[in-house]
Amino acid sequence: MKSILIGSCEGHSGKSAICIGISLVLRDKGLKIGYMKPFGNQFREIGGALVDEDARNIRDAIGLNDPLDVITPVMLTHDFYHCALTKGVDVRGKIKEAYEKLSEGKDAMIIEGNKDLAGGIMYDMSDIDMAKLLDTRILLVSRYHDLQEVDNILNDLKMIGDPDMLAGVILNDVLDPDEAADLAVPFLESRGIKVFGIIPRDPMLKSVSVGEIADYLGSEILIRDDQRSVLVEHFFVGAMEANTALRYFRRVKSFALITGGGRSDIQMAALEAGVKCIILTGGMYPSSTIIGAAKERGVPMMVVPGDTMSTVEEMEVIMGQARILGEEKLRRIEELLDKHVDMSALESVIGVTA
Repeated sequence: MKSILIGSCEGHSGKSAICIGISLVLRDKGLKIGYMKPFGNQFREIGGALVDEDARNIRDAIGLNDPLDVITPVMLTHDFYHCALTKGVDVRGKIKEAYEKLSEGKDAMIIEGNKDLAGGIMYDMSDIDMAKLLDTRILLVSRYHDLQEVDNILNDLKMIGDPDMLAGVILNDVLDPDEAADLAVPFLESRGIKVFGIIPRDPMLKSVSVGEIADYLGSEILIRDDQRSVLVEHFFVGAMEANTALRYFRRVKSFALITGGGRSDIQMAALEAGVKCIILTGGMYPSSTIIGAAKERGVPMMVVPGDTMSTVEEMEVIMGQARILGEEKLRRIEELLDKHVDMSALESVIGVTA
């Protein structure tokens, strides 16, 4: 079976986005693509069953109908880890069987690896073990913020041991693409590591929807619930003087405001600057004037019981774990791969070159 295992140097490198992007690009060429995430770690209960939310989203994004318990045959629950450390577990057969079912009738399989390359060592099923089991190669996704990331890539190559097993690397979320191209790429390729592409940081892929924010914060949207799909790329804390805040607001687009319910001056300044969402902390509701202005401008508002500091901390978490959801994001990741990744070379590695 033609396949590739997408691994990463560390968590939140954009591995899921790359899985989606490659799958969509190949699907658009008329190929039947299968997807598998052997180990689930993003838990959500649906219909009484525990599923991996990322795997579910990716399955839907690329138009598959395979059962989620086959796409993700092993869930990394506390009970699983307890059993692994006390009795030992052997999941090789379960993963192999699921892979064979998913690959039936497919032209190629995209396999999403563990959180990082070393994940799963305690039960003998790291990405390296998985690649051997499924007879495939590893494509690393590196969240590349500076030149020190080269160390992580070289360390992963050392862990893999067999240079032929590493298909290459995609540098993702890159802050300085020119520096990466001029320094990191030649160095890595001199060490025998193929760099398939340099994907610059893209604010949209780091954005979250208003609906995701509301769900994560456990808040109902007071007004304009019809705007749940609107994307937020940045957020501000409304703790400054209104005129000063307005200057900051106007420097960015697609931002949310977090502030106390009593700060109507900041709320109105944000509305004038085109805020996408207002989150009021401390359980304080906005004035009728603010509600009217927000309704008129189509801006959702929500109230959360927590204080501003705790709400900011929660927002930092959700922004750091942004998922690829919605047509707009799906189109963008395809565009980024088409523009910045050598898909022809990658298709050759997977084995689907026409």
